[in-house]
Formats: sequence, C-alpha cells, structure tokens
Amino acid sequence: MSEWITYEHPLNERIRVLMRLEFIFKQIDQLLQEDSKLNTRHILLAIGELIGIVERGDLKSEILKELDRHIATMINLQETPGVDVDALQLFLQNLQGLSAQIHSSQGQIAAELKNDEFLTGVIQRAGIPGGTCDFDMPGYHYWLEQSAEVRFQQIDVWLGKFKLIKSACSLILGLIRDSSLSKPQQAEAGMYQQSLDKDHPCQLVRISLPRDAGIYPETSGNKRHFTVRFMGEDPESGKNKQVVETVEFKITVCTI
Repeated sequence: MSEWITYEHPLNERIRVLMRLEFIFKQIDQLLQEDSKLNTRHILLAIGELIGIVERGDLKSEILKELDRHIATMINLQETPGVDVDALQLFLQNLQGLSAQIHSSQGQIAAELKNDEFLTGVIQRAGIPGGTCDFDMPGYHYWLEQSAEVRFQQIDVWLGKFKLIKSACSLILGLIRDSSLSKPQQAEAGMYQQSLDKDHPCQLVRISLPRDAGIYPETSGNKRHFTVRFMGEDPESGKNKQVVETVEFKITVCTI
C-alpha cells in the first residue's frame, strides 16, 4: 500500500466522462477476479451504468476528438529536441490505430445492448429496491445458477461491446496522467489556488497527501484556474471543515 493517497479532479466534461467510465471498468475487472452470484449481479449493474453513460450525448464522437487531439500533439512533439522518438512513435501508432478502429465501428457504442431483453430487464428491475429478487425474476435466478463458464461467456459478449472505449480510456488517461511531473507545494491556511495557461489547457489536477495526514482535498475549477481546499474534522463539532494550518502536499497539473 502506498504511503500517499492521490486525489484526481478533471477540469473538463470530456475527461470527467472518461474517468467515470474508467472507474466502472476497474470495478468490473475486480469483480471478475472471483466468481460468485453476488459478483455477477454487481457486474450486470456496472454494465447498466456503462450503458447509461454511453447513451448520453455522442460519446463516440467525443472520444474520437480526444484521440485526434493527442495525435496532433504527438506529431508536433516529433520536432522537439531531446524527445524520445521511439516512445513517441509507439504512442502515435497506438493512438492512430485505436482511432481507426473506432472510426470503422458501426453505429453508436454498445447500441446493440438496448435490444437485449434479458440485460435491459435486469437493469430496469435493479432500479427498484429489491427488484431483482428471485421471485420477481425467475429467469435471472435460473441464469445466475448456471456455471461460471456459462455466465462469463455471456458477460464477455456484453463487455466486448465496450472494448474499444475501454482501450481509449486507458490510453488517453494514461497519457494525461504522465504528461506532467509531480511537484511539492504548500497551501496556506488550508487553501491553494493556481491560474492556468489558456494556451496549454489543463486536463486534470492530481493532489497527493500522506496516508496518515488526516485531511483530504476538495478541488474546484475550470480552464482558467482552480482552487484546492483541504478539509479535516473539527474536533468540537465533529464536522469536516477547511483546516487553518499550512498543508504540505504534492500536485500534478496535467497539461497536454
């Protein structure tokens, strides 16, 4: 376990959506590590969350725009003195290959799952407290009683519809997180503010604190500036509020 806890805050809606998708994909990956009926139930709920996100707006178009933005950045960086050309070429090939695959995919992401009566039925019933009880959904109960091989085979089919956007999330967010170095910083009276360069837009702010610090950051901001307030428990009221002491922390302002 790391001695530091890192808190991330996206500064635009596109990155915010990608991070939500990444969060769900990580949950699913962890649930797939151990077979149980409970884990299978949670996986289907997570797939329902993925569907809910991709149904809002044109996610495919937004991902392609973000990939194209990074492709243009990589091409421009090729002329930068001292750059690792081999590593840059590898990133560029990965970005271009993924962009081409998404471009060639038919229709919207995971659109076929809307017509899967079994999956949509489970997702709809899950919105009702206790709505997926065995007596409410005997067909679901029957499916959950099948072997892990049978269930995972079907789950793989569903998750396969999200394969390209999962790869896109991993590649894009990895590039953003690695785009800048972490620096030590101080927040006087528990607050830190920073203005941003509009010509080099910040995508993500990462704040790291020692695990035993007993405080956490609340970050707000936009493309022009951001503010970090460090919160801790008030011993008198028992409620969390902004601390008054100087806080030492690490910050990464991810601009790419």
